[in-house]
Amino acid sequence: MKIVLVCDDELMNRKLASKILNKEGFSVVEAKNGQEAIDVLQSTKIDVILMDLMMPVMDGYEATKIIKDDEKLSDIPLIVLSALSDTNSISKALACGADEYLAKPFNIIDFGARVKNALKNHSHE
Repeated sequence: MKIVLVCDDELMNRKLASKILNKEGFSVVEAKNGQEAIDVLQSTKIDVILMDLMMPVMDGYEATKIIKDDEKLSDIPLIVLSALSDTNSISKALACGADEYLAKPFNIIDFGARVKNALKNHSHE
C-alpha cells in the first residue's frame, strides 16, 4: 500500500485529506508542520507528500526546499495544498521544488487524481 504524508497545521484539513486518500486505497501519515514532516521522512518510507504552506514552526516553503535539497528525499512527489492561490505563492512553491500545486478548497475528484498522477509520473522516471 502506498503511503501519503499529509502535512497541514489544521486538524480538519488533515482528516479530510486522510479520509479521501483512505477511500482511494492509500495509507496516510500526518504531520502538523514542516519540521514534523521532515522528522517523519527520516523514519518512514513515504510515496507522496501533500504540503500546506502556512504553518507554525516551519512553513511549507522551507520544508519543501529542505526535502527537495536532500538527495534521499528529493524524488518523492510533493504536492502543495494551500489556500494561497496568488501567482507569487504558486511561483515560490514551485521554485522551492514542489511538483504540483493544488489550491484549497479542492475538488475531491481532482485531488485523488492528482495524487495518483504524481505517483504514476514518479514511477516512470
